[in-house]
Amino acid sequence: MLGVWYRGLLAHDIGPQAHSFTVQSRTEDQLHKDILRIDQYLGEPGKPEDDLRDLEEARIEGSCEWFAERAAFQKWVDLETLPSSQLYWVSAKPATGKSVLSAYVINTLNNLNLDCTYYFFRYGTKERSTASGLLLSLAFQMALFNASVRGKLLSMIDRGIRFDKKDAKAVWRKVFLPTVFKAEWRRTQYWVIDALDECSDFGAVFPMLASIDPSIQIRVLFTSRMTGEIETHFAALSPPWVGEGVIFEEMNFEDTKSDMILYLEANRERLHVGDTEQRQVMTRRILEKSEGCFLWIRLVLEELAMEWSLQHAHQVLEDVPQEMDPLYRRALQIMASKPRHAQELARAILTWVICAIRPLTVPELRTALEADTGQTVEKLDMAIASLCAQLVYVDKSDRVLMVHLTARSFLVDRELESTFAVDEKPGHLRLAQSCLRCLCSHEMKPLRGRRVRKQLGQPQFGLFTSYASLAFAEHIRQTTSKDLSLAKALNIFLESNVFSWIECIASTRNLSVLTQTSNSLKHHLQRRLKHTSPLDRSIQFAESWVVDLQRMPTKFGDTLITSPSAIHSLIPPFCPASSAIRLGSMSSSKGLKIHGLRDDGWDDRLACINKGDNQIVSVACGESIFAIGLQRGQISLYHNTTCQEWKSLDHQSVLRYMQFDSSGSMLASSGRRNIRVWNVENGLMLWNFDIGQEILALVFCDSEKALIAVTKANAVLSWYLQTGQERDDRRWDDAVDFGDEGQFRRPPVTAAFCPDESLLAIVYRGRPICLWDMEDRSLHGFVGREKDPGSLALGTNTSPASIVFNANQELTLLAAAYEDGDLCLFDYDELRLIDSIEANAQILACSGDGLTLASGNSAGMVQLLSFETLQLLYRINTSDYSIRCIAFSADNLRFLDARGTQCNVWEPAVLSGLVEKKDSSTEGEPLKPKIIGMSDGELEIVTMELDNTGDFFFVGKSDGSVCVYAVKDGLERRILYRHTYGIPVTSMLWGQSEMVIATADAASRFIVYRLKADNSTGWVALEKLMDHRIESAIQEVLLSPSNERLMVCTTQYTSLWVVGAKTESTRQERVTREPFRWLNHPMKPDHYIVVTGKSISIIQWDSLAPTKTIDMPLYNERSAISQSVVKNTILFCRGDTVAVDFSEPHGERSTTAISILAINALDGDTAVLDQATGYEGISQEVLHLIGGFESKLLFLSRRLWVCSIDLKHSDAQTMYTRHFPLPSDWRAQQENYCTKVTIRGDILYTKREEVAVIQNGLESKESVPIA
Repeated sequence: MLGVWYRGLLAHDIGPQAHSFTVQSRTEDQLHKDILRIDQYLGEPGKPEDDLRDLEEARIEGSCEWFAERAAFQKWVDLETLPSSQLYWVSAKPATGKSVLSAYVINTLNNLNLDCTYYFFRYGTKERSTASGLLLSLAFQMALFNASVRGKLLSMIDRGIRFDKKDAKAVWRKVFLPTVFKAEWRRTQYWVIDALDECSDFGAVFPMLASIDPSIQIRVLFTSRMTGEIETHFAALSPPWVGEGVIFEEMNFEDTKSDMILYLEANRERLHVGDTEQRQVMTRRILEKSEGCFLWIRLVLEELAMEWSLQHAHQVLEDVPQEMDPLYRRALQIMASKPRHAQELARAILTWVICAIRPLTVPELRTALEADTGQTVEKLDMAIASLCAQLVYVDKSDRVLMVHLTARSFLVDRELESTFAVDEKPGHLRLAQSCLRCLCSHEMKPLRGRRVRKQLGQPQFGLFTSYASLAFAEHIRQTTSKDLSLAKALNIFLESNVFSWIECIASTRNLSVLTQTSNSLKHHLQRRLKHTSPLDRSIQFAESWVVDLQRMPTKFGDTLITSPSAIHSLIPPFCPASSAIRLGSMSSSKGLKIHGLRDDGWDDRLACINKGDNQIVSVACGESIFAIGLQRGQISLYHNTTCQEWKSLDHQSVLRYMQFDSSGSMLASSGRRNIRVWNVENGLMLWNFDIGQEILALVFCDSEKALIAVTKANAVLSWYLQTGQERDDRRWDDAVDFGDEGQFRRPPVTAAFCPDESLLAIVYRGRPICLWDMEDRSLHGFVGREKDPGSLALGTNTSPASIVFNANQELTLLAAAYEDGDLCLFDYDELRLIDSIEANAQILACSGDGLTLASGNSAGMVQLLSFETLQLLYRINTSDYSIRCIAFSADNLRFLDARGTQCNVWEPAVLSGLVEKKDSSTEGEPLKPKIIGMSDGELEIVTMELDNTGDFFFVGKSDGSVCVYAVKDGLERRILYRHTYGIPVTSMLWGQSEMVIATADAASRFIVYRLKADNSTGWVALEKLMDHRIESAIQEVLLSPSNERLMVCTTQYTSLWVVGAKTESTRQERVTREPFRWLNHPMKPDHYIVVTGKSISIIQWDSLAPTKTIDMPLYNERSAISQSVVKNTILFCRGDTVAVDFSEPHGERSTTAISILAINALDGDTAVLDQATGYEGISQEVLHLIGGFESKLLFLSRRLWVCSIDLKHSDAQTMYTRHFPLPSDWRAQQENYCTKVTIRGDILYTKREEVAVIQNGLESKESVPIA
C-alpha cells in the first residue's frame, strides 16, 4: 500500500542529492523506516491512491478540461497572483462526475509540480467517512513530501504524544496546529477534498478552516452535493482566511454535456445492435434522458450491452426510468427474478457491502460469506455482476463497492418495501455474529504451551480474520442490545479465544484497537442494562474484560508490542486475581507464579514518581506531557501515557509555578521574579523575562500569542510571545482601595484569572476576595463568606489560601479554600456566596471541563468534588506530606498531586463517569463518594539478603526492622530484631558458616546476630553478638568466609572487627573516596577482593594489605567505565566468574556498562585482567544486574524484561534469553532496584514495603539477538 507513496517520497526527498549508491541506500532505508513509524502512529490512515487510480481510469481523454479553462480556477492555482479566496467549492447533483473532476484537478496540480494532497470521502465506510480520517490522511501525505512535517511527526512519536484518532478536534489540535502548521513550508499546499457531503461529521471541518492563520499558504478545493447545511457552513466562513468569500461553482448539465458525449463515444462498442446512424440516435436518446447523471448512463449502457436486437434495445430505453430511485427499483425487480438461493446470496452481499466498516476485497468477502452463509462462492466477482444488477461492483483494486451513495441510501431507506432492503441494525448484528464465529473458530484457538508457539512462530491469520479482529466490536456497538444470541456469542469468544485475538492485535503494533474495542463493548453493555439485570453473569464478565482491555496498553503496552504471545502466560500472572485476564488465562502448575503482593484489584494510582531528596513544588499537564517542577529549579517532563521521564529543563532558580499552553507545545515556568518560556519539543528556552517583582500567577492568552503574569506589586504584566516584547502594564492600585490602610498597603498573597482572562481575582490577607475587571480596568466587586465583605476592616480573618475559577466560561463560579479549611463557592457575576462547607481544603484545582473541583490539604488528603454542588465524589485518605499542587490531565480523566518528594498520578473511575455523564442528555443518580486509603510511604524495604536454604530471605526496612520472609509465599514470618525506630537498614550480610546476620543502618550503627533455624518461621534470633555505633557513615560491610571477622567501611576509613569483640582490631584510613564493592575471594578464604572502576585489588583479611592490584579491563579516560562507579558485583558460575555492574556516579542508578571477568586470572602474572570477550554489546541492553543462577547472569533489560546470558552456551556472545516482563509501573524511581535470585531460580523483587517472589519465570525462554 505504501509503494506508490514511498517512490514519490524518494524522488522528492532524495533524487539527485544522493551522491552514491551506499548513501542513497542508507537514506532510503531510514526514510522507509520513518514513513512506516508515522503510518503506524497515525493509525494507518486511508491512502486514497486506489480511488485516484480508479477515477483516472474512468475519465475519458479530453473530459473535464472545461474546468481548467475557468478564470477563477486558473487564478486559484496561479502562484503569481493572489486568489480572491483560498477556498474553492464545487457543487453538483448526485452522480454527475464530481469525483472524476476532483481526480482531474489533482492530476492537473501534480502535472504543474505543485504540492497536492487529497482525500475522497466515502459514506458508509467508517474509516473513510469522518473528519478525523481526512485529517490523518492529509497529515500522512504531507509528511511524505515535506521533510519538516515528517520531522515534527517523528518528534511527536519520540515524545510519546497520544491522541484520540477518532476525534477530529484532537487530531487538529495536536497534529495540525502545533505540528503540521509549525513546520517549514517552502511552497503553497493544495488540498483537494472530494464528496464533503459524504462525511458523517462535515460540520467539524468548518471551524478548523476558520482557525487557520491567514499567513499559512494553503488552498483548498471541495466538491459536494448542494445541501442547505453545507451552504450555510460555507456562508458562515468569514475573512481573513477566506478572503473576499468562497469561490463557488455549481456544475450543471451544460458544463458536463461534452464530457458525457465523450463517454458515450468511448463506450459505443458496447451497443451490439443497429448501424452507425442508429447507434448515434440511441446515444442522443441516452444523453437526453440522463439529465446530466453519469451513473444513469453507466447503468443503462450495462443493460443495453446484454441486448442483441434493435427492438429490445429501444424497449430498454423506453422502460428504463429517468430518475435514479425508479431505476434502482427496476434493478431489484431483476434481482427478484433470480432463483431463491441466488436471492439469498445477493441479500448477503448487499448487507456485507453496506454494513462493513471498510470496503472488503473479493477474497475477504468470499471468506466472510462462507462464515455467514456457509456457501463458498469461487468466482465471486462474476457472481456479483450476475446477482446484484449493477448495484454492486468490483473496482480495479479488487474492492467490492456500492455503485453510488444514492444506491446505498435507497437500500437502507426504512420505507423501501423489498426483500433486498437492508436494515442496518440487523445487518450489523449479522456481521457481528459472523465476526465472532470467525474469532471463535479453530484458526484462532490458542496454541497450548509457549514452546509450541515458539516453534510455530508468529501465528498467521486469514484475511477475514484480520477484518473480524478489528471490526467485531464496532459491529456490536452499532447493532441492537436486545439480542440474546449476540450476548452468548460474545461470551463464548471472551471465554475461549480472546487471548489469541489480543495477540493478533498486538502483532499489528496498533494497541489503540484494544482501547477502541473496550469503548465499543462498554457502549453496548450500557444499552444492554436496559434489558438485562446488572447482576447477570455475562454482563459482569464482559464488563470485567472492558476494564482489562483499557488497562492492557497502559500496563503492558511495550510488552505486547515486543512479544505479542506474552499475553497467554507471561502477562496474566501480573494482573489482579479478580481480573478477567487472570481468571481466563491458561494456568499450569509449572507456569509463572507471583507471591507476596497485596491484591486489591486494579489500582487507581497509575504511578508514583519519587524525586529523591528534591521537593516537588509544582505540577502541570499538557496534551501529551506533564511537568514536575522541583524547588531547586529543575523541571522533569513525563509522557502522559507511560508516566516515564522524557527530558528535563532547568529554570536555574527556585521554582513556583508552571503552565502549558493549550497545544502543549510551550511551557511557562516561573520563579519568584522571573519567567521562562520553553519549547517543549526541543527543550530550548524561547524567552526569559526578568521582572523584579514577585509573581503570583501566570497564564497564556489570546490564542497562545501572549503571556500574562500577576505580581505582588499590584500589577498585571504581559508579553508578545512572537517577539518577546512587553505588551502592556496594568495596575489596580487605585481601583482596589481599602480606606483603613492609609499609606501602608498589604501586598496580595495569591491571584487567579477567569477562563477568558477578563476578570482577575486577588487575595489580600485579612481581606475579602477582590475582583478586578481586566477590560475596563476597574473594580468589579468583592466576594467573601461574610454578609458584607466590602465593609470588612483590616485584620479580619477571611483569607483564602487558594482560589480557582471554573474552567467553563458559561458557569460564573469561583471556589475559595480558606486557611481554616472552609471551602466556599461564589457566583462572581452576581457577587454572592452560593455555598460553604467544612472540607479541610487548602489547595484547589479545576478540571478542564469545569465538572470537578480537586482539593488537597496539609495532611496529604485529596478530595474530588462536583464544582457546581460541592458534593464529595472521591477521597484519598493518607497520613503523608502536605499537598503542594494538583493538576488535571488534558482529557480530565486523570489528576496529579505533588506531596513532598513524590508526584502521584491517579485515574479514578469517578472521573470517567463524570465525562460520560456530561456527554449524556439524561440526568443520572447522584454519584456516591468513594473513599480509599494509600500507603503512607514511611515503610519501605531497603536491603535484602538470601539465606543458604533457598526457602527464606531477610529484609532490612526503612523503619529499622530486620525481618525474615518465606520464599514460597513472599510473606513476612517474623521480625528478628530492630535498629533504632525510623533509621533505615542500609546493608545486610548472611554468614552461612556460623548462621550469623550482620546489618548496618543510616545512623552508623551495625549489629550482628546469631540465628537459629525454626520450623515455622524459618529463623529466630538466638544471640546478639555485636552492637556498635561508630563515628562515620557506614558504606559497606563484609563477613569473612569463616564468619569470624567483620569488615566495616565508612566514608573515612575501613575497620576490621573480630565478631563478638567490643573494639576494632585494625583500622586503615581511606586514601580515595572512589566507590567500590567487596566480595570474598572464592578460592582463597584468607583474601577478599575490592573492585573499583579503575582496578581490582586482592586484600589480606589479617592485615588489610593488598597483595595484588590489576587494572580494570576496558578502562581508559574516555570509556563508559571511567565515567561510572561500581554499582554491584555478582559472583556466579560456581564462583569462577564475577560480573561488575557500573552506573552513573550521581542520579539514576541504571547500568551504564558491565564487565564479566574470570576469577582464575586474578592469580596469574599479568597486570591487566582480561575481560571475557564478546559481551560488550550486552551492556546496551542491561538496566540492572539481578544476580547469578548456575552459569547464567540474570539482568533486567531496559524494556523491563528479566533476561539472562548463559556463559556456558556457545552463542552467549551473540544471543541473550528473554524470560518474562515486568509491568511498566514496577519501574523503580531513580532506577534503584533491590533484587535477588534464589538457588532455585526464583526472582525476588522489592516493591516498596512488599517483595514479589516470581517463581518458574526462568522456565520461559525466548532467544533474542544482541543488538
